[in-house]
Amino acid sequence: MKFQFQFVTLIVSLCCSMMIAPVTNAQSTGTQTFSVVVPANVSVIAPNSHSIIHDETDNPQAFPPQAWIVRGNVLSGINVTLAADSPFVHKTDATSRRDLQLDLSIGVVHGPAAWTVNVPTDATDYSAGKTQAAVTASSDGVGRANVELTVSFLTDEFGTFAAGTYDTTITGTVASN
Repeated sequence: MKFQFQFVTLIVSLCCSMMIAPVTNAQSTGTQTFSVVVPANVSVIAPNSHSIIHDETDNPQAFPPQAWIVRGNVLSGINVTLAADSPFVHKTDATSRRDLQLDLSIGVVHGPAAWTVNVPTDATDYSAGKTQAAVTASSDGVGRANVELTVSFLTDEFGTFAAGTYDTTITGTVASN
């Protein structure tokens, strides 16, 4: 019984001393920092391939504007180049070619960046040896834009060039400023 009494006395003494003793480690405020690391993303997404049927006139054959999605979350902004490495070339006769023209404009934009078309129009002239064409745009900060590309098949008088399918490929390149 004496042992039990001494044990209870010890427990009561400890509890009382804990309630009376000053707390030296307590803080009145605390902080915790949360961070999110956002990786840089500079990208271009090309639309699907597109074809048209020539309307049998002497007019240039313009494709509907195609929206290329360009985005960059770098503070310095980005630049984008849409380029054709060749004029339109006949699928089965590579000597049959037709010039092309590229026209660029800015469509829908998102984010704080301002977008500028730097080179709005360019065309090939294969008979003069100019087989490439490129248009460019840029931003001054973080944002996304649909850059609208219109490609035109340039013709002379209808009937003076071979029937068949003519192809060209546009390549989009994007980089941070």
